[in-house]
Amino acid sequence: MPIDRETMRFREELARRQALLDEFLAQLDLLDRELAIATEQYNAAVDRLNATKQRVSVAQEDLVNAEHSYELQNELLGKRATSIYKLGSFAAIEMVLEAKSLSDFLARLKFLNTLGMADADVAKSLLAQKELLEETATRLENAEHEAEALEFELRARQIEIMLRIQDRQQMLAEAQGDLLDLLDSEAARRQREESELLRQILSGASEAGMVIEPGSPIETALAYHGVPYLWGGESPSGFDCSGLVLYVFRQHGVNLPHYSGSQFLLGQKIAPAALQPGDVVFFGSPIYHVGIYMGADYFIHAPRTGDFVKISRLSARKDYAGARRYDWVPRVAPPQGIAGSEPVASADR
Repeated sequence: MPIDRETMRFREELARRQALLDEFLAQLDLLDRELAIATEQYNAAVDRLNATKQRVSVAQEDLVNAEHSYELQNELLGKRATSIYKLGSFAAIEMVLEAKSLSDFLARLKFLNTLGMADADVAKSLLAQKELLEETATRLENAEHEAEALEFELRARQIEIMLRIQDRQQMLAEAQGDLLDLLDSEAARRQREESELLRQILSGASEAGMVIEPGSPIETALAYHGVPYLWGGESPSGFDCSGLVLYVFRQHGVNLPHYSGSQFLLGQKIAPAALQPGDVVFFGSPIYHVGIYMGADYFIHAPRTGDFVKISRLSARKDYAGARRYDWVPRVAPPQGIAGSEPVASADR
């Protein structure tokens, strides 16, 4: 059956609009990837800065202790020098000559030798304390310089992130009306699909076959479904990707750094075929994104600026980098930081 011109034009228009949408989404995804990398580099700098500040604190305490020890050793040596000055060297000779016998003479000589060795030990200890004092002061100075450099890097990362967020907002603002309609339609479709999936999961009737174990990291993470994305966020007021993983697993006895690259270095390496619910999945090279595997090809994560904690298909990602399994314990109390444990639906663009 031949296709009429009206149908042909309709199909061509659909193809044009779809190509326009695909191109726009590809540009948006590229910008989001750059933003995610910048965000995780910011998190890495924060992680290093916190560790450096801890070294500064330890070095400051060590410096105080070294100064105190040096003062004590210096005082002891000063008192010994004063004693020798007051008694004079003849006092030592006189003490030896007053010996009553050979054994008494040898005992007095040994005593004087011991005093001399003690003086040498005190002087040696004083020199060691001085060297330790200088080394500690240098270590403190280096750590303080490193902290200053990291704080400068943090400010630079913040500027970079804000500029990329502005680029993203401008890109959306400049989009044509028909393109925005397409984006809204796509967002609505995704939201309907996720809402239905979430309803099935919570009712225990998921066709995907997911079973949410009570007290598991998956149950905890689902409690924050719909929480807005916030770069640097690690609380229910807003999460970035590594902040969500950190916050969830902290409630299960696992302390993680707020940086996906460092999280990737911890735990047990898991092959794709061995993935289990609660494993943590990573993306990118270098690592710039992370989420928590739910089973049945789904994972929960905080995707990007302008988005929310949501569920996505693992197979839809082309940048999968690997998975790790942490030694977590079941949660016994309700999830932290929220009034209840019922997840909320999210919008998506």
